[in-house]
Amino acid sequence: MAKDRPAPAPAFKRKIFYLPGYDPRGSRHYHAILAEEAAKDGALNLSRRRRAGANVVWTLERGDGAASGAHEFLVWDDIVRATWAKHPPALLRQGIRTYWHLCRHLDWRLARRWPRAGWVTLFAPGVLFIALPMLFSLGLWGLAGRGWLAFPVALGLGWVLAMELQKRLHSLWLLRFVIFSTIVSRQEAPGLEDRLDRFAERIVAALDEDWDEVLLIAHSAGTILSMMVMARLLARRGGAMPDHFAVVTLGSVVQLIACRGDAAWFGADLDAVAAGDFRWLDIASVTDGACVPLVAPCLGRAKEAPERLVQITPRWFAYCDPAHYARRRRDKYQTHFDYLRRLDRASPVDYLGLVASARPIAQSIAAFEAQRHA
Repeated sequence: MAKDRPAPAPAFKRKIFYLPGYDPRGSRHYHAILAEEAAKDGALNLSRRRRAGANVVWTLERGDGAASGAHEFLVWDDIVRATWAKHPPALLRQGIRTYWHLCRHLDWRLARRWPRAGWVTLFAPGVLFIALPMLFSLGLWGLAGRGWLAFPVALGLGWVLAMELQKRLHSLWLLRFVIFSTIVSRQEAPGLEDRLDRFAERIVAALDEDWDEVLLIAHSAGTILSMMVMARLLARRGGAMPDHFAVVTLGSVVQLIACRGDAAWFGADLDAVAAGDFRWLDIASVTDGACVPLVAPCLGRAKEAPERLVQITPRWFAYCDPAHYARRRRDKYQTHFDYLRRLDRASPVDYLGLVASARPIAQSIAAFEAQRHA
């Protein structure tokens, strides 16, 4: 007589709300990244994208049925494109206005608590875009003998050279993010408040559905918006989120807004977040020059972090071959997107480890800590 086979374990069902950064490329780009990462795993099946109301959805399932994830990409790239300066004169005008407001309203005392990467994130784009073309132009003018007829030629060539260098360094993208941080601080982003209300409504609805885990995952500038969404969620849920809910912030830049005196309304949101009862995993690397790693997110508030916040670095060096890791570190733009990738070896808290495993996030954190201390 054949022995009875044990019944297969039920699939771990996860709902993921993904909140991207300040990026005009939209869901197609991020679905393509996930497709590349799923192919590396070899045991994951990724569906096609499809519209679901205002957002975009897809599923990611393990081939053995152990886990399934329903992803919902929270769309705001149309707002990004509406605030994205496309032409150099507009970018220059917005950049000067941004740094004027920043220097007037930044709390310099709090900003001293940032690591060097935070200062690079905020000020290097302005230096490169505003000062570098002039330095190149003056250098070329000097080489040409400082003739008055040579000055406009040197100015044009200096601008072209500076723009090409900035494209290679991706500093124009970083400058646009800094500009957007001022737009957010001054509450000038068209339609953003209504969009965040709808994001919160979608997450609230999912909390009452049949999911083993609900994650809000935010990357880069999306981490700023995630604080605004969390303030809305906590207001709706009486200050506490259910145990199967968690926030994950990747490459956070929340502190860049927390230190601005012209964003008092954001401080109120941070107060609500700091007082909230919910699980929060904050992952930021000290090698990522476009984030503020391991600094209290609610910087400068009476309470600077909620009780259940866990802040870690991804320790990419431990999951990547040394030569490969050295190459990746040199590309700072790609480094900022490595939170979404699996490197040479799987980490319990890489993107696939968080969204495609059959373990809840608390177990993923515990597995990561166990590996760190092994």
